[in-house]
Amino acid sequence: MLYLMLDSSGFGGIESHVLQLSLLIRDQKIPFKVVFLSNANNHPLYRLLDDNQIDYIVAPGFFRLLLSVNSNDVLHAHGYKSSILARCLKVCRHCKVLTSFHAGEFLIGRLAFYEWLNRYTSFLSVNFAVSDEIRSKIPFRCHVLNNFIHSIPPFLFRSRHKILQVGFVGRLCHVKGIDRYLQLSNQCPTIQFHVFGDGEEANLLGSYPNVKWHGAVEDMTTSWEQLDLLLIPSRAEGLPMAALEAMAHGIPVIGTKVGDLPCLVDPRWLVEPYEWSKLVWYIVCFDSMTNKEWQACSKYSYIQVATHFSGQQRWSTLAKAYGIDDV
Repeated sequence: MLYLMLDSSGFGGIESHVLQLSLLIRDQKIPFKVVFLSNANNHPLYRLLDDNQIDYIVAPGFFRLLLSVNSNDVLHAHGYKSSILARCLKVCRHCKVLTSFHAGEFLIGRLAFYEWLNRYTSFLSVNFAVSDEIRSKIPFRCHVLNNFIHSIPPFLFRSRHKILQVGFVGRLCHVKGIDRYLQLSNQCPTIQFHVFGDGEEANLLGSYPNVKWHGAVEDMTTSWEQLDLLLIPSRAEGLPMAALEAMAHGIPVIGTKVGDLPCLVDPRWLVEPYEWSKLVWYIVCFDSMTNKEWQACSKYSYIQVATHFSGQQRWSTLAKAYGIDDV
Protein backbone atom coordinates (compact mmCIF):
# COMPACT_ATOMS: atom_id res chain seq x y z
CA MET A 1 0.00 0.00 0.00
CA LEU A 2 1.10 3.56 -0.69
CA TYR A 3 0.51 6.14 2.05
CA LEU A 4 0.79 9.93 1.69
CA MET A 5 1.58 11.33 5.14
CA LEU A 6 1.26 14.88 6.44
CA ASP A 7 0.76 16.78 9.67
CA SER A 8 -1.70 19.54 8.94
CA SER A 9 -4.16 21.87 10.63
CA GLY A 10 -4.97 24.26 7.75
CA PHE A 11 -4.80 24.55 4.00
CA GLY A 12 -1.66 25.84 2.32
CA GLY A 13 1.02 24.88 -0.17
CA ILE A 14 1.67 21.39 1.25
CA GLU A 15 -2.03 20.54 1.44
CA SER A 16 -2.61 21.79 -2.11
CA HIS A 17 0.35 19.71 -3.31
CA VAL A 18 -0.94 16.59 -1.54
CA LEU A 19 -4.36 17.09 -3.11
CA GLN A 20 -2.88 17.35 -6.62
CA LEU A 21 -0.67 14.32 -5.96
CA SER A 22 -3.65 12.34 -4.66
CA LEU A 23 -5.66 13.10 -7.78
CA LEU A 24 -2.75 12.05 -9.97
CA ILE A 25 -2.26 8.73 -8.13
CA ARG A 26 -6.00 8.06 -8.15
CA ASP A 27 -6.06 8.41 -11.93
CA GLN A 28 -3.29 5.81 -12.18
CA LYS A 29 -5.59 3.40 -10.27
CA ILE A 30 -2.92 2.79 -7.62
CA PRO A 31 -4.25 1.81 -4.15
CA PHE A 32 -3.27 4.48 -1.62
CA LYS A 33 -4.46 6.45 1.38
CA VAL A 34 -3.75 9.92 2.74
CA VAL A 35 -2.65 9.83 6.38
CA PHE A 36 -3.05 12.77 8.77
CA LEU A 37 -0.87 12.66 11.88
CA SER A 38 -3.46 14.65 13.84
CA ASN A 39 -7.19 15.20 13.68
CA ALA A 40 -8.18 18.79 12.87
CA ASN A 41 -11.89 19.47 13.09
CA ASN A 42 -13.43 20.48 9.77
CA HIS A 43 -10.11 20.41 7.94
CA PRO A 44 -10.71 21.74 4.39
CA LEU A 45 -8.65 18.91 2.90
CA TYR A 46 -10.99 16.29 4.41
CA ARG A 47 -13.88 17.65 2.36
CA LEU A 48 -11.82 17.93 -0.82
CA LEU A 49 -10.66 14.32 -0.46
CA ASP A 50 -14.23 13.20 0.24
CA ASP A 51 -15.46 15.07 -2.84
CA ASN A 52 -12.91 13.22 -4.95
CA GLN A 53 -13.56 9.82 -3.31
CA ILE A 54 -10.04 9.54 -1.91
CA ASP A 55 -9.53 7.48 1.26
CA TYR A 56 -7.79 9.03 4.24
CA ILE A 57 -6.93 8.15 7.83
CA VAL A 58 -6.82 10.52 10.81
CA ALA A 59 -5.75 10.03 14.41
CA PRO A 60 -6.42 7.85 16.35
CA GLY A 61 -6.77 5.46 13.41
CA PHE A 62 -3.33 6.58 12.32
CA PHE A 63 -1.71 4.91 15.32
CA ARG A 64 -3.19 1.52 14.38
CA LEU A 65 -1.66 2.01 10.96
CA LEU A 66 1.80 2.36 12.49
CA LEU A 67 1.57 -1.18 13.84
CA SER A 68 0.55 -2.62 10.48
CA VAL A 69 3.17 -0.99 8.21
CA ASN A 70 5.57 -3.53 6.70
CA SER A 71 8.31 -3.86 4.09
CA ASN A 72 5.77 -3.99 1.25
CA ASP A 73 4.44 -0.50 2.03
CA VAL A 74 5.60 2.86 0.69
CA LEU A 75 5.34 6.04 2.77
CA HIS A 76 5.58 9.44 1.07
CA ALA A 77 5.83 12.09 3.77
CA HIS A 78 5.31 15.85 3.52
CA GLY A 79 6.48 18.30 6.19
CA TYR A 80 9.08 17.86 8.90
CA LYS A 81 6.99 15.97 11.49
CA SER A 82 5.67 13.33 9.12
CA SER A 83 9.07 12.98 7.41
CA ILE A 84 10.92 12.35 10.66
CA LEU A 85 8.27 9.85 11.79
CA ALA A 86 8.30 8.08 8.43
CA ARG A 87 12.06 7.59 8.64
CA CYS A 88 11.67 6.14 12.15
CA LEU A 89 9.16 3.68 10.69
CA LYS A 90 11.66 2.73 8.01
CA VAL A 91 14.18 1.79 10.68
CA CYS A 92 11.60 -0.13 12.73
CA ARG A 93 9.33 -1.59 10.06
CA HIS A 94 11.66 -1.69 7.01
CA CYS A 95 9.18 0.08 4.71
CA LYS A 96 10.20 2.29 1.80
CA VAL A 97 10.17 6.02 2.59
CA LEU A 98 10.08 9.08 0.37
CA THR A 99 9.97 12.62 1.69
CA SER A 100 9.19 15.95 0.02
CA PHE A 101 10.72 19.24 1.19
CA HIS A 102 8.42 22.23 0.74
CA ALA A 103 9.71 24.91 3.15
CA GLY A 104 11.64 27.71 1.47
CA GLU A 105 11.51 30.24 4.30
CA PHE A 106 14.09 30.94 7.01
CA LEU A 107 12.93 29.38 10.27
CA ILE A 108 13.82 30.23 13.85
CA GLY A 109 13.46 28.61 17.27
CA ARG A 110 11.81 25.23 17.66
CA LEU A 111 10.72 25.05 14.00
CA ALA A 112 14.30 25.63 12.88
CA PHE A 113 15.48 22.72 15.04
CA TYR A 114 12.82 20.36 13.65
CA GLU A 115 13.65 21.34 10.09
CA TRP A 116 17.37 20.84 10.80
CA LEU A 117 16.56 17.36 12.14
CA ASN A 118 14.41 16.72 9.07
CA ARG A 119 17.25 17.61 6.71
CA TYR A 120 19.98 15.73 8.59
CA THR A 121 17.98 12.48 8.79
CA SER A 122 17.21 12.61 5.07
CA PHE A 123 19.92 10.03 4.32
CA LEU A 124 17.29 7.49 5.41
CA SER A 125 14.84 8.37 2.63
CA VAL A 126 14.46 9.09 -1.06
CA ASN A 127 14.09 12.86 -1.17
CA PHE A 128 12.35 15.43 -3.35
CA ALA A 129 12.30 19.22 -3.13
CA VAL A 130 9.78 21.47 -4.86
CA SER A 131 12.49 23.91 -5.99
CA ASP A 132 16.20 23.91 -6.76
CA GLU A 133 16.81 26.47 -4.01
CA ILE A 134 15.26 24.17 -1.40
CA ARG A 135 17.14 21.18 -2.81
CA SER A 136 20.44 23.03 -2.35
CA LYS A 137 19.83 23.15 1.42
CA ILE A 138 19.47 19.37 1.80
CA PRO A 139 22.79 17.80 2.88
CA PHE A 140 22.06 14.41 1.28
CA ARG A 141 20.90 13.32 -2.14
CA CYS A 142 17.72 15.10 -3.17
CA HIS A 143 15.90 15.48 -6.48
CA VAL A 144 13.89 18.46 -7.68
CA LEU A 145 10.25 17.60 -8.31
CA ASN A 146 8.39 20.83 -8.94
CA ASN A 147 4.79 21.31 -7.96
CA PHE A 148 2.29 20.51 -10.69
CA ILE A 149 -1.37 20.67 -11.66
CA HIS A 150 -2.98 17.25 -11.84
CA SER A 151 -5.46 18.21 -14.55
CA ILE A 152 -5.01 21.38 -16.59
CA PRO A 153 -8.42 22.93 -17.29
CA PRO A 154 -9.32 23.95 -20.86
CA PHE A 155 -8.15 27.45 -21.73
CA LEU A 156 -10.86 30.03 -21.11
CA PHE A 157 -10.54 32.93 -23.52
CA ARG A 158 -11.96 35.94 -21.67
CA SER A 159 -11.55 39.68 -21.40
CA ARG A 160 -9.90 41.47 -18.50
CA HIS A 161 -12.05 43.53 -16.17
CA LYS A 162 -12.51 47.21 -16.88
CA ILE A 163 -10.92 47.97 -13.50
CA LEU A 164 -7.81 45.79 -13.07
CA GLN A 165 -8.38 43.10 -10.42
CA VAL A 166 -5.18 42.09 -8.58
CA GLY A 167 -5.02 39.15 -6.18
CA PHE A 168 -3.00 37.77 -3.27
CA VAL A 169 -3.60 34.07 -2.57
CA GLY A 170 -2.01 32.32 0.40
CA ARG A 171 -1.11 32.54 4.06
CA LEU A 172 -1.16 36.04 5.52
CA CYS A 173 2.31 36.11 6.98
CA HIS A 174 5.66 37.90 6.83
CA VAL A 175 7.27 35.35 4.51
CA LYS A 176 4.51 35.62 1.91
CA GLY A 177 4.79 39.43 1.99
CA ILE A 178 1.22 40.42 2.80
CA ASP A 179 2.65 43.66 4.26
CA ARG A 180 4.32 44.42 0.93
CA TYR A 181 1.11 43.62 -0.94
CA LEU A 182 -0.85 46.10 1.15
CA GLN A 183 1.77 48.81 0.68
CA LEU A 184 1.65 48.30 -3.08
CA SER A 185 -2.15 48.45 -3.06
CA ASN A 186 -1.94 51.79 -1.26
CA GLN A 187 0.02 53.21 -4.20
CA CYS A 188 -2.65 52.13 -6.72
CA PRO A 189 -5.92 53.60 -5.39
CA THR A 190 -7.80 53.19 -8.71
CA ILE A 191 -7.08 49.43 -8.91
CA GLN A 192 -9.07 46.77 -7.03
CA PHE A 193 -7.04 44.36 -4.85
CA HIS A 194 -8.23 41.05 -3.40
CA VAL A 195 -6.85 38.89 -0.58
CA PHE A 196 -7.71 35.19 -0.43
CA GLY A 197 -6.32 33.59 2.72
CA ASP A 198 -5.87 33.90 6.46
CA GLY A 199 -2.99 33.87 8.88
CA GLU A 200 -1.09 35.52 11.69
CA GLU A 201 -0.85 38.91 9.96
CA ALA A 202 -4.55 39.21 9.10
CA ASN A 203 -4.63 42.14 11.54
CA LEU A 204 -2.80 44.24 8.93
CA LEU A 205 -5.95 44.30 6.82
CA GLY A 206 -8.65 46.82 7.51
CA SER A 207 -7.65 50.34 6.53
CA TYR A 208 -7.25 49.80 2.81
CA PRO A 209 -10.40 50.88 0.92
CA ASN A 210 -9.39 49.23 -2.36
CA VAL A 211 -8.57 45.84 -0.75
CA LYS A 212 -11.29 43.20 -0.39
CA TRP A 213 -10.54 40.35 2.02
CA HIS A 214 -12.31 37.10 1.15
CA GLY A 215 -10.86 35.07 4.04
CA ALA A 216 -9.59 31.51 3.71
CA VAL A 217 -10.89 29.86 0.55
CA GLU A 218 -10.75 26.06 0.33
CA ASP A 219 -10.99 25.88 -3.45
CA MET A 220 -10.10 28.81 -5.72
CA THR A 221 -11.59 27.23 -8.85
CA THR A 222 -14.62 29.52 -8.96
CA SER A 223 -12.68 32.55 -7.71
CA TRP A 224 -9.92 32.84 -10.32
CA GLU A 225 -12.28 34.50 -12.79
CA GLN A 226 -12.47 37.47 -10.41
CA LEU A 227 -8.79 38.25 -11.03
CA ASP A 228 -6.72 39.68 -13.89
CA LEU A 229 -3.34 39.48 -12.18
CA LEU A 230 -1.75 37.52 -9.30
CA LEU A 231 0.85 39.33 -7.22
CA ILE A 232 3.43 37.29 -5.27
CA PRO A 233 5.64 39.66 -3.22
CA SER A 234 7.15 36.83 -1.13
CA ARG A 235 10.41 36.92 0.78
CA ALA A 236 10.89 33.17 0.18
CA GLU A 237 9.14 30.47 -1.85
CA GLY A 238 9.53 27.01 -3.32
CA LEU A 239 7.32 26.90 -6.38
CA PRO A 240 3.97 28.28 -5.18
CA MET A 241 0.86 26.30 -6.08
CA ALA A 242 -1.06 29.58 -6.24
CA ALA A 243 1.06 30.68 -9.19
CA LEU A 244 0.55 27.38 -11.01
CA GLU A 245 -3.21 27.42 -10.45
CA ALA A 246 -3.53 31.07 -11.47
CA MET A 247 -1.61 30.55 -14.71
CA ALA A 248 -3.57 27.37 -15.44
CA HIS A 249 -6.64 29.64 -15.38
CA GLY A 250 -4.99 32.16 -17.69
CA ILE A 251 -4.04 34.71 -15.03
CA PRO A 252 -0.59 36.34 -15.43
CA VAL A 253 1.70 36.39 -12.39
CA ILE A 254 4.15 39.06 -11.24
CA GLY A 255 6.29 38.97 -8.12
CA THR A 256 9.71 38.66 -6.55
CA LYS A 257 12.40 36.44 -8.00
CA VAL A 258 12.38 33.78 -5.24
CA GLY A 259 12.49 29.97 -5.28
CA ASP A 260 11.76 28.49 -8.69
CA LEU A 261 9.33 31.20 -9.77
CA PRO A 262 11.75 32.17 -12.60
CA CYS A 263 11.23 28.64 -14.03
CA LEU A 264 7.51 29.32 -14.28
CA VAL A 265 6.95 33.05 -14.71
CA ASP A 266 8.35 35.21 -17.50
CA PRO A 267 11.54 36.68 -15.91
CA ARG A 268 10.53 40.09 -17.23
CA TRP A 269 7.59 40.00 -14.80
CA LEU A 270 9.79 39.37 -11.74
CA VAL A 271 11.97 41.65 -9.62
CA GLU A 272 14.79 40.95 -7.19
CA PRO A 273 13.45 40.50 -3.64
CA TYR A 274 15.12 43.68 -2.39
CA GLU A 275 13.49 45.62 -5.26
CA TRP A 276 9.95 44.50 -4.44
CA SER A 277 8.70 48.10 -4.37
CA LYS A 278 9.26 48.26 -8.14
CA LEU A 279 6.32 45.87 -8.53
CA VAL A 280 4.08 48.93 -8.48
CA TRP A 281 5.32 49.75 -11.99
CA TYR A 282 4.45 46.24 -13.15
CA ILE A 283 0.93 46.65 -11.76
CA VAL A 284 0.60 49.98 -13.56
CA CYS A 285 1.90 48.36 -16.75
CA PHE A 286 -0.79 45.66 -16.64
CA ASP A 287 -3.39 48.29 -15.80
CA SER A 288 -2.48 50.20 -18.96
CA MET A 289 -2.64 47.16 -21.24
CA THR A 290 -5.30 46.88 -23.89
CA ASN A 291 -7.61 43.90 -23.67
CA LYS A 292 -5.77 42.26 -26.59
CA GLU A 293 -2.38 42.70 -24.87
CA TRP A 294 -3.72 41.24 -21.63
CA GLN A 295 -5.20 38.26 -23.51
CA ALA A 296 -1.79 37.55 -25.04
CA CYS A 297 -0.26 37.47 -21.54
CA SER A 298 -3.13 35.26 -20.37
CA LYS A 299 -2.56 32.74 -23.17
CA TYR A 300 1.20 32.71 -22.57
CA SER A 301 0.67 31.98 -18.86
CA TYR A 302 -1.67 29.09 -19.62
CA ILE A 303 0.64 27.53 -22.21
CA GLN A 304 3.61 27.72 -19.81
CA VAL A 305 1.81 25.60 -17.19
CA ALA A 306 0.14 23.22 -19.66
CA THR A 307 3.47 22.55 -21.39
CA HIS A 308 5.81 22.16 -18.42
CA PHE A 309 3.85 21.62 -15.18
CA SER A 310 1.20 18.96 -15.77
CA GLY A 311 0.79 15.90 -13.56
CA GLN A 312 1.49 13.43 -16.36
CA GLN A 313 4.94 14.95 -16.81
CA ARG A 314 5.72 14.19 -13.17
CA TRP A 315 4.24 10.70 -13.01
CA SER A 316 7.15 8.78 -14.54
CA THR A 317 9.51 10.18 -11.88
CA LEU A 318 7.09 9.38 -9.06
CA ALA A 319 6.28 5.89 -10.36
CA LYS A 320 9.98 5.03 -10.49
CA ALA A 321 10.55 6.39 -6.97
CA TYR A 322 7.55 4.47 -5.60
CA GLY A 323 8.68 1.25 -7.31
CA ILE A 324 5.13 1.14 -8.49
CA ASP A 325 5.18 -2.51 -9.53
CA ASP A 326 5.85 -3.36 -5.91
CA VAL A 327 3.16 -1.15 -4.34
